[in-house]
Amino acid sequence: MKTKLLYIAALALAVVFSACENNTPYDTQSPDDAPLILRPYNESGTGSFTYNLANPDTPLYDSVTVTPSKYTTVNWYIDGTLVFTGLKIEQTFLTGSYDLLIEAVTQAGKRTERRGSVTVHPCDTDPYSAAPAAGRHCVPGNPATLDGANLTKVDKVLLTKDIYGKEIVHTIVPDAGATDAQLTITLPETPDGLYYVRFMDTEGKLYGAEDINVHNVSVVLAGYEEFSPGKEWTITGVKLENVASVKVDETVVTELTVTATSITFTAPAAEVGEHTLSIQNADGSSVYFITADGLMDVAKTVVSAETTIWEGSCVINWGDTKVELTADMMKDVPVGATIYVYFTVPEAEYHALRITDDWWSHDLLSQVDGMEGQPNPYTFVYDEAGKAAVDQTGKALVTGFGLEITKVTFK
Repeated sequence: MKTKLLYIAALALAVVFSACENNTPYDTQSPDDAPLILRPYNESGTGSFTYNLANPDTPLYDSVTVTPSKYTTVNWYIDGTLVFTGLKIEQTFLTGSYDLLIEAVTQAGKRTERRGSVTVHPCDTDPYSAAPAAGRHCVPGNPATLDGANLTKVDKVLLTKDIYGKEIVHTIVPDAGATDAQLTITLPETPDGLYYVRFMDTEGKLYGAEDINVHNVSVVLAGYEEFSPGKEWTITGVKLENVASVKVDETVVTELTVTATSITFTAPAAEVGEHTLSIQNADGSSVYFITADGLMDVAKTVVSAETTIWEGSCVINWGDTKVELTADMMKDVPVGATIYVYFTVPEAEYHALRITDDWWSHDLLSQVDGMEGQPNPYTFVYDEAGKAAVDQTGKALVTGFGLEITKVTFK
């Protein structure tokens, strides 16, 4: 009996040890699984695919976790150019703003992606020129002016189709008279398209300077989106010197003042609402509009119930850069009117809006912080005290920090 019990115990132990030896992890990954990007991270801990790099010597440094990890390749694209393949990138780029796409693709060809952006800031002493919010646009044979900093260091301006500046389309010597803040180039014959701008100093070092759009046709850039019937209307663009007529719905206007960059005329009568707009050159060719669908020969324009006080582009920085609304500009704004402030929110340390008088003594709109989360346009009521302050000091100032003010209207 004792021998039998010992045999049963030994057999039980054998079963236990056998079970332990076979208890290995079961790998559930399959080459047929759909890929997933599970965990982005970066050194700041923000978990974001939007990167701000301090200068061109600061690498884009980040990693991704994907599944099925054994069967997935990760590709990193900057503006559509494959710049790295692998889970962890550590790479530098020239100064500029770029679109980022991270792609995970399996051996079976299944894919997923995440998108973001990369902004590389210049060093303080680097020659640099930032493209305005509306982009740079130029016509071959016509001068194009680039604004920036340290521009007297620029020996040559390169146009290239790749982000690294290796495939050069044109090497252009700046026109005489460049200053640290501004230089001018004249483009030779160049096909339509978007080109990277790269600066080269006398030692052959390259610097990023965003991009430029080249047009070989007449193109409208701004000022066409809305108008006030019976008021002066100015539309701006490139290669507009041969414009002969402007058509709003079925009304054709031929009394125009035209230059290479603008068309000015008296807007025709029209009801509040949406209208069609087209423009023709003297030879019958169309002037094109830049739209979300590309270059179009017909655009939509609007007669707004709002009246424009000021329109343009101003990145406000307290007393240094601000929009000035003179008493003459404000004279038609009645007490009790709603004032609309249109803006965009570029990258900045913070975003604030304040509207005060020219003495900074009375606020028409007290400071509003966190404008990235506020309605756009931002509205307030023009009251008796605000009107009195503008009349007394001569101006209203649209100020604050980190916002691009694009238009101020009233209704």
